[in-house]
Amino acid sequence: MTNPPPPPPAPPFMADPLEAVITSSTFDVTGHHVERHLGVVFGLVVRSMGFAKSFTGGFSALRQGEVSQYTEVLEDARRHALDRLVENARTVGANAVVGVRFDSTEIGNSMSEIVAYGTAMVLVADPA
Repeated sequence: MTNPPPPPPAPPFMADPLEAVITSSTFDVTGHHVERHLGVVFGLVVRSMGFAKSFTGGFSALRQGEVSQYTEVLEDARRHALDRLVENARTVGANAVVGVRFDSTEIGNSMSEIVAYGTAMVLVADPA
């Protein structure tokens, strides 16, 4: 059995995987200029409440106020979608994603789809 060939070298513009990817809901980042637009990237996650949380959340929904079981699941789903967005941005060589937005859709009665999307870019810090 032979070993698989090594992966091809990363393009020279590839973001350092240990470097933080800048995410912004605006379309510019103060102190930086755009070197390259890389296109739209997204992170998608579908989450289910699960029986226990759905059951207790159903009781909580009968009274007024926040339903903490649903809030917790949706906050986790947004974080997970944002993490996947950043992973996909790194894959295309970006060090920033601008115009970040979230969208959500209910699937059936117990699942939610959360998508985070934005424009992947390579940004360069402006000279001081």
